[in-house]
Amino acid sequence: MRTWLIAVLAVGLTAWTSHASGMDAHPADSPREVKFAPVAFQPANAATHHTIEEGGLGRLCTARGSGYFVAPVQLEDGAVIQEVTVFLEDDSHDSLGMMSLVRRQLERFDILALTPVSVGTGEVETLSTTAISAPVIDNQDATYLLQVLLSGPGVCLYGAQVRYRVPVN
Repeated sequence: MRTWLIAVLAVGLTAWTSHASGMDAHPADSPREVKFAPVAFQPANAATHHTIEEGGLGRLCTARGSGYFVAPVQLEDGAVIQEVTVFLEDDSHDSLGMMSLVRRQLERFDILALTPVSVGTGEVETLSTTAISAPVIDNQDATYLLQVLLSGPGVCLYGAQVRYRVPVN
């Protein structure tokens, strides 16, 4: 029994040590993704009336009117964005939702990508784009944001994700 326990502990220690040393890290240039929960998105202005359901863990919805919400995208310098995706539920025939990837510099901003708009299916829609106009992250000259538009009640954000890769140097 004692030998078995020592063997189990040794295997566990080896697995933990290899993980801590980075042996289990992403191989260079492999696809990666970062996910954004609704709580990561903050209103772009104070006049936006919104709620995040389920104690801050659920979907983000406007309570009345429309709203813009932003979340910072923090990727390593030189990363190449491949796809941006937003997950929206649209129960409204009069409203829509969509997301953009924005590069913010000191005196300007550029919209680098736009997802399609929601179509009001009443189910969670996956809206993605791979058309990224400037996909390489440059953290020295810019910051990057996801901006979500919810144009009215009945359109709610479930989350977002950014797929990217880090090139081999």
